[in-house]
Parts: sequence; structure tokens; C-alpha cells
Amino acid sequence: MKVGLKYCGGCRPGYDRTAAMKDIIEELGEGFEVTGADDEESELIAVVTGCRTACVDPGALPGKPLRFISSLEDMQRFKEDMRKRLNEER
Repeated sequence: MKVGLKYCGGCRPGYDRTAAMKDIIEELGEGFEVTGADDEESELIAVVTGCRTACVDPGALPGKPLRFISSLEDMQRFKEDMRKRLNEER
């Protein structure tokens, strides 16, 4: 599974976005790959924002499903959803 990744500008982060994403990548392991948001092979794009404002312009992203993540709770739900999808693919 390939997931494109787009971070916001980080002007008001309420949590360490990069550390949280790194933990997910390490935890999900083989079969889960994070690429740039413009990767044509990605199945969806994870838009990781530091706050609920979510100022990333979705119109500037390729026409793929978007998953907005703006808190540690969102990050946990994203990890659980990705784990479920990986298990279904195996």
C-alpha cells in the first residue's frame, strides 16, 4: 500500500507531526509505504496538519482520496485504518 504524504506549513502544530507519522511507518512496517503527495501510484493522500485549521489547499493535490489528520487521535485512527487495509490485502 502506498500513501502519499502532504504536511501543512506547521505554523501552529499541537503535536509532533513528523514523529507521529514516523511511528506509524515503523509500526505498520512492510507493505506500507509513504511517498510524496504527487506520486501517481499512491492510493490516497494523508494530509497531516498540526491543528484543526487544516490550511492545506486540497485543490492543489492530485485527485485522489484525501485523509486529513490534525491530531494524535486522528493519527491513531489513521494507523488503525491502514492496519486493517493491510490485513485485508494480505
